[in-house]
Amino acid sequence: MLADLHLHFEGSVPRRTLVAIARRNAHAFGAEGAFDRALANSRRSGSFLRLFADCCRLFSSAADYAEAADALGRALAAELAHAEIYVSPEIWSRFGLDPAAVLKAVDAALGTVEEETGCRFVLLLDSVRQWGPDAAQRVLDLHETALLPRVRGFGIGGEEDAVPPSAFTAVYERAKRLGLGTSIHAGEWAGADSVAAALDALPLDRIDHGVRAADEDALVSRLAASRVALCAAPSSNLSTGVYGSWREHPLPRLLDAGVRVCLSADDPTIFGTSTAGEYEIARSAFGLAEDALDAMRRTAWEARFVS
Repeated sequence: MLADLHLHFEGSVPRRTLVAIARRNAHAFGAEGAFDRALANSRRSGSFLRLFADCCRLFSSAADYAEAADALGRALAAELAHAEIYVSPEIWSRFGLDPAAVLKAVDAALGTVEEETGCRFVLLLDSVRQWGPDAAQRVLDLHETALLPRVRGFGIGGEEDAVPPSAFTAVYERAKRLGLGTSIHAGEWAGADSVAAALDALPLDRIDHGVRAADEDALVSRLAASRVALCAAPSSNLSTGVYGSWREHPLPRLLDAGVRVCLSADDPTIFGTSTAGEYEIARSAFGLAEDALDAMRRTAWEARFVS
């Protein structure tokens, strides 16, 4: 059974659904070939965050999100038994949508797919790091109001070096009190120091990416001892220019050091990958044996945010 614990909603919705919504909402990506050209440009230039923001702008209503959630859920259920998906209420709010309505629409649509397919869906509430702790607190306010059972985790993404993790300590402590699993994006664009700072300041269950921790041997040992799991996304790392080749990527070294790692597709539509594809890359590009692949699959299953 395959699980993915690090997926972002707008970057994971199937291409055909994104294009259909763009066309209906008169967005530029609705023009013939426009979205494919934007994808190709993003992969050449590493301008991932700009493309992700453009994908968020496609949506004009909670109904759009419900349609996208249905398509996303069915695509994920074709290869996964469990999927954890980041949703970003503050982004919805800044684009003029009602975050409570969108969250409920996404939750309901995924619930229907879950009943029909048996794939388990978990929602992770994401806040954008550069918008600071007040925005993150508003995300938790929304959770306390909605209390949807599929919401089981909290994390922050965005620009890793914009605001130090210590600014979010109270946010993460509140998330823990609310019974949410916790993660943070660190050790991707920012270096090993970003991982150490997150471990120092926050009560963490997982780290999204985290691979730059391999730059510091002492930090790798600390991660292995902590049992905090890394949700690594190798294709994402190459697409965004974190590493220039598979040979440079530290996944095998992290595993050899005893760090708990599972593989994730991150934004599969944007990066042209899938969860199963990431495990195939680990086999073919990194030369990992089947027992190492099985260990990562088990880590994903063990590190899920479930009640």
